[in-house]
Amino acid sequence: MKQTLYDILTVRADATTEQIRVAYQDAMAGLESVEQHDPNKKVLVREAYELLSHPQKRASYDAHLARRETVQAQATSDQTRRPAAPAKPRNLFVPLVLLALLLAAAGLWWSMKQKMERNKQAEIPVYSEVTPAGPAKLPPAPLANTPAPVTAPVAAAPTPEPTTSNVDAGKSAEEIYALRSPSIALISVYGPTGAQVALGSGVVIAPEVVITNCHVTRAGVQYKAKIGKDVLAATVTMADEEFDLCRLSVPGSTAPAVALGSTDSLRIGQKVFAIGAPLGLDLTISDGIVSALRPLPAGKVIQTTAPISHGSSGGGLFDAAGKLVGINTFNVQDGQAQNLNFAVPVDWISTMSSRRGSNQSVGAMTINSIVRNRDGNKDSNRDSNAQASTAQQAATKILGLWNCYGVLTGYSMEVLFDKDSKMSGTINGKKFTGNYLFDGKSLSLSMGNSVSGVVEEFTGNKLVVNGGKADRLVCNRR
Repeated sequence: MKQTLYDILTVRADATTEQIRVAYQDAMAGLESVEQHDPNKKVLVREAYELLSHPQKRASYDAHLARRETVQAQATSDQTRRPAAPAKPRNLFVPLVLLALLLAAAGLWWSMKQKMERNKQAEIPVYSEVTPAGPAKLPPAPLANTPAPVTAPVAAAPTPEPTTSNVDAGKSAEEIYALRSPSIALISVYGPTGAQVALGSGVVIAPEVVITNCHVTRAGVQYKAKIGKDVLAATVTMADEEFDLCRLSVPGSTAPAVALGSTDSLRIGQKVFAIGAPLGLDLTISDGIVSALRPLPAGKVIQTTAPISHGSSGGGLFDAAGKLVGINTFNVQDGQAQNLNFAVPVDWISTMSSRRGSNQSVGAMTINSIVRNRDGNKDSNRDSNAQASTAQQAATKILGLWNCYGVLTGYSMEVLFDKDSKMSGTINGKKFTGNYLFDGKSLSLSMGNSVSGVVEEFTGNKLVVNGGKADRLVCNRR
């Protein structure tokens, strides 16, 4: 009997939609585990899933199967009732003629082969012979006035240069999305009153375990993770603000864990794919290349052209093999065409610990601090001590109550910068709380959304921060 779509997914004909989805994920994972799998099998599995997961298409297909079984049963019944035809006497004349022709052709072929062998031995001289018992024999001397045979030189075959046609180009964006999107979470963050205050992304790295950015979770106190169609409660089990990585426990999640890669295998120019939930639009994929590997005090971060936006923080950055190589963390708002995007390396996940953020943490990074880390390695011990002292003095000077207003946006803000990087106040009359990081050269604010800017002026009573695109925040001490 011809194989059905149910056979391809190895499910029963009365399987539920959830059973079909799980069977599809298992089948795709099984094909991924085989290094040289048949790509046609993946197409069949995907087509089977798309048809059987659609109720109307599945009903039409089931009706087709029923009609086919009815026709096959009728044909079998007709064949059983049909009387067998009487055996015809064999005619041996044709087989004997064919046998005679084959024997004649075999004899002619053998005769021609023997003649060719004799001609070959007579025309081709043997120039040397090496035997285990002695040295090579010299060729016989040519006869007088006999021209030496001229042999055309054989050109060496050129060595082919590596191209994309003979190098494994990896998986397509469609394959990466089908393989990894079931493991991407939309993280919703809620404040003490139950109001939603922030959105972000996350990646399933182990059963019931999701990794996201700490600047996503620290805006609230309650969390939910939407993975596929499931919306589950989540809790923070580890917060490493130095790496800007937080680990969430999501009981009840059945999503598959992604395969972890390493930045050691990354190369500049390599293709990468970002999957996350920009602006709350879950399961969005974009592609780009690795632009650079930027050194920071904690290690190297990945700079990529794969576009990310607000809400993408905590999403996954995957290589062309579908392995997780980074967690999308921040981008530079004034980067032209969103080409300045950064992800922390997946290697940091295995070294996470509960740590508070500092002025050198990933959460405090801006494009200026990255440039300083790139160019500031000369006399590093002296410079780092001087920077730490300056940052500590600046953090002390900013403590207190300030009145601020946006030059272009027109909003007004009253903010109290407190110890331990805490802040509170009002924006256009509405109360808020959050966190801040300040080192005298840059200011980062987190109050549901994360914003940052470069400090243009800072005295004991005045603070001017350039947030990009000519937007400035001017603050005066109260």
